[in-house]
Amino acid sequence: MLNESEVAQLVNDEMIPRLDKQRQDVEKIDRWYRGQNEEPWMPRQADPEYRALAKLAPSRWLSLVVTMLVQALYVEDFQSSDGVTSPAWQIWQANGMDSRQIALHRAAVAHGQSYGTVTPGDMGPKMRGHSMRQMVTMWDDAAEDEFPQYAMRRRGPRIRFYDAEAIWDLRMSDASSGMMPSAVVVGEPVAHPAQVCPVVRFANTIDLDGRCDSEIENLIPLAARIDHDTFDRLLVQHFQAFQVRVLTGLVKPDDADDAAAEKLRLKHEDLLVLESPDSSASVLPAASMSGHTETRDSDIRDLAAAGQVPAHHLLGSLVNLSAEALAAAESGHQRKVTERKHTLGESHEQYLRLAATMSGDVETANDFTAEVRWADMESRSLSQVADALGKLSTMLGVPAQVLWDRIPGWTAQDTTKAKQLLDDGDALSRMMDEFSSQTGAADGVAA
Repeated sequence: MLNESEVAQLVNDEMIPRLDKQRQDVEKIDRWYRGQNEEPWMPRQADPEYRALAKLAPSRWLSLVVTMLVQALYVEDFQSSDGVTSPAWQIWQANGMDSRQIALHRAAVAHGQSYGTVTPGDMGPKMRGHSMRQMVTMWDDAAEDEFPQYAMRRRGPRIRFYDAEAIWDLRMSDASSGMMPSAVVVGEPVAHPAQVCPVVRFANTIDLDGRCDSEIENLIPLAARIDHDTFDRLLVQHFQAFQVRVLTGLVKPDDADDAAAEKLRLKHEDLLVLESPDSSASVLPAASMSGHTETRDSDIRDLAAAGQVPAHHLLGSLVNLSAEALAAAESGHQRKVTERKHTLGESHEQYLRLAATMSGDVETANDFTAEVRWADMESRSLSQVADALGKLSTMLGVPAQVLWDRIPGWTAQDTTKAKQLLDDGDALSRMMDEFSSQTGAADGVAA
């Protein structure tokens, strides 16, 4: 077990510099994710009118990409191989993870990875999520190892350090003394029974080198192009999207003659009369914005293709699509969702087994056959699903109870309730059959 001085040295020399570097790397991604886009380029001598239009150009396209993926990722149950809900699910529910999982998924998808911790608590294991802006990990082999060697979370002056045996609390020293601030251990370490660093990594994608990629980092140039397209359109709309009226053969009145100058200010209902035969009137047409809007729509389609996002979700161009056409339009997005379910699903299973270990439930912690169940968020009509499931049951002989999980919106609680009603119904049927047989036998004797 590490001693107090070793923990302080590791935190100050390794973990804090790593977290500072990690924050710098993720800061640009986080700004684009939160809609704090970089403003489009403009000349340094641009006046305030240009700069005001530039502030209107950025849009939260990359936040929408993250949201569309996360809204298809909801863990709704954790079941063992026999279809029974695992005891670890009670720990999940007690920690409010039905809601907390959303922030955990958002951080993983946007930044590339996020972390879940399980720590001892007064009411049982405490499960919490953390982003890359708060937590950093050290690995022996980031690609192969299931758990990190060490982890550190920092929020302001408070620091928490995790290893395979204990959890340490530290606090940054006061810089008012003129010395460089450093982390100092506060209190006694809290031992835990996990025998591993109680931190689970949730990766958006991970390769064989242990590198985790953000969902939006590679899309930033495309989003910047769309913002620039919008800025160009705003410039044309503001400065050139109106007709210019031209009068020739007239002498402009002196500015000092307010009455004469007022005559040149035409209103919509005014009639212009030109008395001089040498004068004429014409109109310069307004600039067309169709080219700018088409360019913007083209870049949005590029963003949709690169991010595997259905283009009609970004363009709002869904018009009378059949069920087959809609399924084809969303097929790429559904494949991406399926991939993330495999990646994040393994992390959730690891997370729940770790929670079971913290609670002392060795049997559940060693149940590697248990799997998380994801809510079905795919867009399908209930009538089509019911027709398909009915055919599977009647034509192929698939038991109806096996197909319950395929019903949109069906939950584990619905399954438990339905099984209970069926069991109650079977008991009532057996009782009625028994009653009928006894009544029939009695009638026979009487005869």
